Amino acid sequence: MAQSGDGFEFENSGAGRRRPLQIALATLLVIIAVAGVILWRTGAGGCGERTSVRVAADPTIVGTVRSLTGIAADNGCHDYEVDEVAGAAVPGRLTSGDDKSPELWVADSQTQARRVITQVRKAPDYVAESLASSPTVVAGTGLKSLTSWVEVMKLPDMRMGSPMETSTGDAPITGALAEVKAGRVKQDDLTQALSILAIQQNNARPANDSEATRLNLANVEGIPVVTTEQQFSQFQRRHPDSKLKSAIPADGTVMLDYPLLNTAGRGTKDAAAAAGKELVAAATSEEGRKVLRDSSFRNPDGTGFGDEVTVLDSGDAKLVDKTLRQWQVLGIPIRTTLMVDTSGSMRESAGTSTRAQLLADASTQGLMLFPNNTQASLWIFGINKGGPDQDWKELLPSRRLDAASSRGTHRDDFRAELKRAMAEDLGGGTGLYDSILAAYKSVQAGYDPTYSNSVIVMTDGRNEDANSVSLDELLATLKELEDPARPVLVLTIGISGDADADALRKVAEATGGSSYVAETAADIQSVFVNAIAARVKAAGQG
Repeated sequence: MAQSGDGFEFENSGAGRRRPLQIALATLLVIIAVAGVILWRTGAGGCGERTSVRVAADPTIVGTVRSLTGIAADNGCHDYEVDEVAGAAVPGRLTSGDDKSPELWVADSQTQARRVITQVRKAPDYVAESLASSPTVVAGTGLKSLTSWVEVMKLPDMRMGSPMETSTGDAPITGALAEVKAGRVKQDDLTQALSILAIQQNNARPANDSEATRLNLANVEGIPVVTTEQQFSQFQRRHPDSKLKSAIPADGTVMLDYPLLNTAGRGTKDAAAAAGKELVAAATSEEGRKVLRDSSFRNPDGTGFGDEVTVLDSGDAKLVDKTLRQWQVLGIPIRTTLMVDTSGSMRESAGTSTRAQLLADASTQGLMLFPNNTQASLWIFGINKGGPDQDWKELLPSRRLDAASSRGTHRDDFRAELKRAMAEDLGGGTGLYDSILAAYKSVQAGYDPTYSNSVIVMTDGRNEDANSVSLDELLATLKELEDPARPVLVLTIGISGDADADALRKVAEATGGSSYVAETAADIQSVFVNAIAARVKAAGQG
């Protein structure tokens, strides 16, 4: 007989008989605990039926968002499907109207969020203005002390992302605007830096551009790149032998703030709002803050990771957005289909040459103004040029102008094919309207959200195809096809006074494009410059 500490007597032999009972009790407790979790997640704890919500997240924060939604799901009433969606692809997702359309969106900045929401004509609905934050930095191996963002914009061989894809592609301009506002930099210096930067970036930006590829390039070649503290820190963790250093201009930096927006349709708006609140709660919890730190993100107020930084105040959001729209016109590459008229009237004289020769020479010179990352295809048009009842024919597919070809580059192919077509493919009437519509549909079908997509039409006449759509039918169809998530501009150039300037103007205006009349080779060359200037002006008026 043995005595327990509390005075009760028991026999040692009873211990063996109690073990099965203890195991059974322990098993029962586990079952009850598991059942409790199941009941809680399926409604017994007050949730009712659990709702699944689709979330789109910027590539730079998607892993962190997945971790945060895991916390939210464990502590709330919603499940989350998180997709990685780059900024340029978000407009298409938001207007898709299918099961890929996100109900919540984590952008990389409020600047990017405003641009996209304006483009797709939605009202902004912020669940949280910031889930996390990260300052913009310059990374490189041979960085000297930096004073301003205008100085950064002028750094030789500097690389930064496309403003359509990442807010690090806007950050230097936003920072420079703050410096202009504070009187530390002159507006003329910013304007000059913008022009230089646009040419440099469009000629240097590779097809597979990303934060990772730019940092790799900086690590291997030593060139400076604009990135975020978070991306730089994560790169250094993966490459402990890297010699990269990061720096912030003495004036201060621009903070990316990663807002959470409710982008759901009317039927699921309330559910998305509730799920968004649970996600915000997860991000602000102790466990969520640890997720941010481990991912090298700061808290929304800039604390929790890294040293304290000076955040620049760029001022009025409308002024910032106007300047950034103008920058995006300059900084976003062009994707276009160049349509040239090869009707018989192109043989007529134009000064000491012919209209065809004038077009070929001027277009070749104008082509030199387009940067290397321009994607372009070449079409000719005239009645039945592509066969019976088809007035258009593709001579060159859409490729980057610096893409290799048998002649050297795609740009070289353009020169050669333009010259040949203007000599060998002339004849017949002008099949204008069907050709414009076909080109518009083609560009829209192959729409690339990282480019400015357009059609450039060059003609000396008016529509002569009696079997084609009428002008009113063309204009109505263009309006019907208009998609704010896939905008395509039509720019029209009338060669000589014989061109139907009124019809060309109406076609251009229907798509938000511009129309010009050119009488000389110099006029055509200036059109290419004026077309870009018009896009900049229009962007500033938005």
